[in-house]
Amino acid sequence: MIPSAGHPSKPYFRYEKGLLRENKRPGFRTPSGKIELYSSWLEKWELDPLSYHEEPPYSPVSTPDLFKEYPLILSTGRRMGPFFHSEHRQIPWLREQQRDPVLEIHPDTARKYGIAHGEKVCVENWLGKITVKALVTPVIHPDIVMAEHGWWFPEKQGKEPELFGVWDVNVNQLIPMSHEGKAGLDAPIKTMLCKVYKAKG
Repeated sequence: MIPSAGHPSKPYFRYEKGLLRENKRPGFRTPSGKIELYSSWLEKWELDPLSYHEEPPYSPVSTPDLFKEYPLILSTGRRMGPFFHSEHRQIPWLREQQRDPVLEIHPDTARKYGIAHGEKVCVENWLGKITVKALVTPVIHPDIVMAEHGWWFPEKQGKEPELFGVWDVNVNQLIPMSHEGKAGLDAPIKTMLCKVYKAKG
């Protein structure tokens, strides 16, 4: 049975009971104590106080010439159940659940590029290339591929140049540095461009 009042340390409706604010008054942790769709904090910092769209630095719209060569949108950060970021690859019973990093790709897209489920594929853009296994699934949009992050192989050598195989599978190689939005947030980790093809051998 689920308790109706929440956990004793985090009861429900804390905003009504003055449990969120330092002054113990009801409300939220904003200057006004209200839900602020117009952020007074952002206004004070001379940033846009309202939500807005900022086109990613690399996209079909921002970089149409690059998009011709790299026609898929690369989203990263996908996680499998047994792992947390880069942790736990060295635990044998967790690795039994997933031995290799994967790339989610829509069946139509996989067919277009001659890729079968479970095959090794290269994910490449102008910054680098990784090799992972194709996970063909209808849950992803045909124009998008989703790569995992944080992969390394405890069974490989840790010393240079192998470094646990990170250069073979680390998707961070395909993401540029210093491309945050104007508020200093929103690196393009979900919106890069890439091409995908069957790995040789």
